[in-house]
Amino acid sequence: MKSKLVKLWNTFKTLLKQGLAPKQLAMSLVISTLVSIFPMFGVSTIVLTCIALPFRLNLPIMIAFSYIIEPLKFLVLIPFINLGAMVFGTEHTLLTFEAIKASYELSFFNTIKTLSYELLCGFVGWTLTAIPSGIIFFFFLKVILTYFDKLKTNQLTTK
Repeated sequence: MKSKLVKLWNTFKTLLKQGLAPKQLAMSLVISTLVSIFPMFGVSTIVLTCIALPFRLNLPIMIAFSYIIEPLKFLVLIPFINLGAMVFGTEHTLLTFEAIKASYELSFFNTIKTLSYELLCGFVGWTLTAIPSGIIFFFFLKVILTYFDKLKTNQLTTK
């Protein structure tokens, strides 16, 4: 088990060393995080590909990091929905499996409509928190990665 983790970590380090500038690497990690916690399931790889290719970001590291961060989506989904519901000044109803199942048994289309509204609330909550947090996270990562890049450069020149 430990050797698999070491192998995974070495693969991750290799991807990080693919020659990207600290700014591009920070952007890759931040965008990957933001897309991964977006309150819609099953779209992250496609969205990451559509963002990474035109901006020449590190797609392999973005997808790998996305898979690592994906479980975080389950932790932030309900708070995003609650924040969006607060913004709209409404109550949400279908936040438990039992409520969704009971609603589905009554009316499929009403369930879809209600769940769509819950996702809209989640999108609003994500926009209000993830975007500003992502901007802060980007500048923080950029400073850290620039520091490590300069440290690595200094070590190479002193050898």
